[in-house]
Amino acid sequence: MFAIRKTGMAAAGLAVIVAAALIPAAASAEDTPTTRELFDQCNQGRTDLCVFHPTGPAQKYRAPYELVGKSKNCTKNNSTRVIRWESTAGTKTSVGEEISVTVKAGEIFEASYKQSFGEEWSWVKTKADEVRQDIGPHQAVNIYAAPMRTKVKGKFEMHFGSRYYGHYIWYTPEIEVDGPSSDPVWVTRANQVHATC
Repeated sequence: MFAIRKTGMAAAGLAVIVAAALIPAAASAEDTPTTRELFDQCNQGRTDLCVFHPTGPAQKYRAPYELVGKSKNCTKNNSTRVIRWESTAGTKTSVGEEISVTVKAGEIFEASYKQSFGEEWSWVKTKADEVRQDIGPHQAVNIYAAPMRTKVKGKFEMHFGSRYYGHYIWYTPEIEVDGPSSDPVWVTRANQVHATC
């Protein structure tokens, strides 16, 4: 009777081992390349294919106002000032990875954007202008500017000639690329405040 119990326990133990072997191992972080690693592979030409697929429309929007110039009048009389200002708007991504005209991923993104939406992508835009402003006694004026921007979401698809992290094809997580709009209109606003003289 003791032998039967021992055999039964051994069989049960064997069943547990077999069942465990059939359960796939959970994927670990080491089994998946980071977004930076994927971008590096694309930028360094280590992929057979690297292409950007937009996952939605390009959206144009007005960026928040930013301080671009200021002046103050510390006299007892009204004063008219010409305030010159300059502001530069660049491109950024939601994942913090570099996508610019100087890297391969940037060239690929630019080509895909033009093909998908029929217009050129603007990487950087600089606007310079001047504002003529009346300033009261002991007053200051702050000049703010808000450019138009464009953002688009999508994924990079990458094909490899040999397995990379166990697979021939990888997609980046969805990223958002946000840059200055081809529409050159910048809106300015002047706020007059009490001056510290």
